[in-house]
Amino acid sequence: MKRTGSIARGMASAVLVIAYEAGAHHAVGTPGLEGLGLTLVLAPAAALALGTVLRSPRRFMLLPLVAAAAAVVWVSRGALVRHYEWGLFLEHVLFNGALGYLFGRTLVRGREPLCSRFAAMVHGRPLAPEIAAYTRCITAAWTSFFAGVVAVSALLFATASIETWSTFANYLTLPLAALMFIGEHACRRFALPNVRRSGMAESFRAYRRSTGAGPVPFR
Repeated sequence: MKRTGSIARGMASAVLVIAYEAGAHHAVGTPGLEGLGLTLVLAPAAALALGTVLRSPRRFMLLPLVAAAAAVVWVSRGALVRHYEWGLFLEHVLFNGALGYLFGRTLVRGREPLCSRFAAMVHGRPLAPEIAAYTRCITAAWTSFFAGVVAVSALLFATASIETWSTFANYLTLPLAALMFIGEHACRRFALPNVRRSGMAESFRAYRRSTGAGPVPFR
């Protein structure tokens, strides 16, 4: 029952992400839908902020700040609507930049690479030297991937049409991340032929155990 509920939540999250991406691209490419675009920019941040405040023991002190922020947004809505695409851009680069930082900061000397941490949950400690070396390389690869996404997003936003940028941000980033994940899983068979192979589902569960998080979204 617990596993069924987890699968259902994962599917619901995937549908929500896909609907969000499609809505954002539709707003960008359709004149007159600037209000929808701004709503899609603000909704995730508002939901995250409100959820954090409601779980905080100081929520009664923080709720007036949330209300004040909402009032500022309402007063400034005209200017925000005219430049909502900047909000979509910043959301995309900040999210992927944060993921790159999440991986990259664990490559600093003295820290355990993030993928090594995942591997330890599957194979136990201490990790064999070949697994430790491989997972450090994979952590660096994911860091480079997210850095590349941020670089391409910034380049397209600065030089191409907003529709071209939106196609990359909303329709290509998530499939590219999925291909990266699948490709890494395939490469592991050749890089570590004598190591017990963990399935993608097992690797994904290791990530969830390490963070207490749900499915990983990619923007």
